[in-house]
Amino acid sequence: MKLRDNGLGFSPVTIALHWLVAALLLSIIGFDIAICQTAGEVQSAGLTRIQNLLGTILFVISIYRFGARMSSYHPLPVGTPNPIEVIVSRSVAVSLALAMVLLPIAAWLSKSAAGEGIDLPGGFAIPALIEPNAQVKPVVDILFNVGATAFLLGLALHIFGALKNHLVLRNDALKRMIGKHVEL
Repeated sequence: MKLRDNGLGFSPVTIALHWLVAALLLSIIGFDIAICQTAGEVQSAGLTRIQNLLGTILFVISIYRFGARMSSYHPLPVGTPNPIEVIVSRSVAVSLALAMVLLPIAAWLSKSAAGEGIDLPGGFAIPALIEPNAQVKPVVDILFNVGATAFLLGLALHIFGALKNHLVLRNDALKRMIGKHVEL
């Protein structure tokens, strides 16, 4: 079993982490919706702790994924894609991986600047990065919102590319991302 990506395909580790990240992102968004709908502060705090834990796990995985992305060969595309599409898809992939590292840091800075801790289940907490600062918080919040918007646009482009490959081009790119061996 290969543990690193190469020019012919993604490693099982990359594939598993790709889908784990997708599941964690959906879970975090789901928890955010649930927190917004929750009336009780105690319930909301419990959901927030779980959401923080999922975000922390996502952050740690994302650090590994970004390092692996930068140190491994990216597999050749399936079929005969347009070179511009290859450049765009690889740029989007690297940008998404980088954003998955930077956005949690921005959220951590925002909470720290607001004087809030990042509480986790079991009474654990992640310490603040900086001292509370009312002038830093709006700046970090703007940076987070710009980054989150760019991330969501990149994610939409990533999903569009996957659907285009699967539904329009009918190639095996999606099969490769579920771990099946495909011919280039």
